[in-house]
Amino acid sequence: MRNFIVSIVLAALIIISGLLNKTWAGFYYFALVFACLLGLYWAVILIIRYIEDFHKNTEEKYNLYIAKLVNRTTLTLEQINMSPKLYKKKFRRSLWKEKCKALLPISFALGVFIVCLVFIFIR
Repeated sequence: MRNFIVSIVLAALIIISGLLNKTWAGFYYFALVFACLLGLYWAVILIIRYIEDFHKNTEEKYNLYIAKLVNRTTLTLEQINMSPKLYKKKFRRSLWKEKCKALLPISFALGVFIVCLVFIFIR
């Protein structure tokens, strides 16, 4: 809920600054600063979520992966426990697609931040 409110407030400030740009050219910089803050805010939030999902909760996800593997295939838990390194390696490979999907919004938010920051200093 807090993320939604912060995003709405910053978006409103961006729109208001953009509309007031015709009265004073300095509002252009305010709009860029608010857009920069919005991009930075979401980049930080998404990075924190990424760290929590893929670095802190990996053991829980691995246990869920093993449970799904046992239920969907003819493998038994004893067979998996005989070679845990192999299955951990397969688990890490299966996370690759999820990690890429999580990194795309982070890179977009950082891109918005960097582009707005560059426009602030160029113009």
